[in-house]
Amino acid sequence: MHIEILALSRQPTPALALRLGRLAAWVQALALLAALVLLAVLPLQLLAPDALLALGMGEATGQNLLDLAEGGLTTAARLRMAAVTAFPVGLGLALLWQLWRLFGEYRRGAVFSPLALACLRRFALLLVALAVVQPLAQAALSVAVSWDNPPGHRALVVAISSNDYALMLGSLVFVAIARVMTEAARVAEENEGFV
Repeated sequence: MHIEILALSRQPTPALALRLGRLAAWVQALALLAALVLLAVLPLQLLAPDALLALGMGEATGQNLLDLAEGGLTTAARLRMAAVTAFPVGLGLALLWQLWRLFGEYRRGAVFSPLALACLRRFALLLVALAVVQPLAQAALSVAVSWDNPPGHRALVVAISSNDYALMLGSLVFVAIARVMTEAARVAEENEGFV
């Protein structure tokens, strides 16, 4: 059993390589689509912030963040929203880039290559960072939207949902998987030296 795993990690069978290649192509296509959506977020915040609600963005604890602006969204509020959102969007794009590179390696059949392992590790760490930043960005968005309200009507909405918990849990699972795979590759390399 151990020898079969080693053989798979270094040189996948043609059938496995074909299936893995197809899956990797799908993941890369979905990552590209997600990147295009993320690239549209900042212009949409500036030009049509209501459109983001259709994408499921701009809500905190079931409340529409745009409703916090009592006199409607000013240009300054839209610029503040874009500034707050730029960091999580940047993290998301960096995360998708690591995913693209990782599955590019998988597509080549290089499951345990140093590049694949490094991409998986960076993907996991970026996912942890996103899990931390996302609730903070939502809170900062509530301030950015309500900043132009009269004193006493500004809002700071702090919300941590089960989605935030699930994202953190999932990201920590990826960190653990990255460590296990790195250790497995190291052990496999040592074992190859003995054969």
